Amino acid sequence: MRMEKSRQWFVAAFMAGFICGILFANLFAKEYVTESGIFDPYFLNQYARSDVPPREYIIYLCGIRILPLCFIILVGQTRIRKAMALFVLGWTGFAGGMLACAGILNMGLAGLAFLMIGLAPQLLFYALAYLVILWYFFHYPQARWNMGKTIFVILFLVAGLLTEAYVNPILMKLYLNTL
Repeated sequence: MRMEKSRQWFVAAFMAGFICGILFANLFAKEYVTESGIFDPYFLNQYARSDVPPREYIIYLCGIRILPLCFIILVGQTRIRKAMALFVLGWTGFAGGMLACAGILNMGLAGLAFLMIGLAPQLLFYALAYLVILWYFFHYPQARWNMGKTIFVILFLVAGLLTEAYVNPILMKLYLNTL
């Protein structure tokens, strides 16, 4: 499959999920996404005042960030690897659309800013690591895995974990103190 066609499939899967997430949040789950949760002023105030120990947090993050990756790698060993890659992109888009809607419905543009800061800077690292793996599975057997890809994925996952544990809490507190 040509590179340009593959990019189109990846973008289409993500955007279809994103649009479905927005529609779902607005049409079927509006009440759910506007209930307290992470946008509750009390929760935000408590978060701004809390002190999360990064070493304990990073252990928690390893479980919730690496376990899905292991599942993707496991499913990638089957015949449904290409469909799985598109499904993961679609599901990621769906979750992003739901979150964007929830942020806007609860806090307006400040909610969107809150989500962007909440995902920065670790999302860049995680997204690149996951995209390398998904791209490989989408193009298998033409694509070959090599040590360079392994090192890239490991380094970017570690960078994502470190920035999420050490940098993101600082950015979040700075932003929440401006509200």
